[in-house]
Amino acid sequence: MDLRDCRPTDRARLHRIDGDRQQRRRLMELGFVPGQILRVMSRGATGGLLLAVGDARIAVDAETCRALRVSRLGHAA
Repeated sequence: MDLRDCRPTDRARLHRIDGDRQQRRRLMELGFVPGQILRVMSRGATGGLLLAVGDARIAVDAETCRALRVSRLGHAA
């Protein structure tokens, strides 16, 4: 599944990043590495998400959400 399927308060484990080499490298520089736990903080009006990635908060657009392949872990405590 991709990150668009997650709802606010969901946690998900990142499995892989689809997309071109440049996009994958940039996302990895921001902390999006396989195995990383992502927490969905909120959803934007156009489909983007605000994510907690470690201690950082990162906003990603809908296209980037499609590239992030994850498995849902459930709601954050």
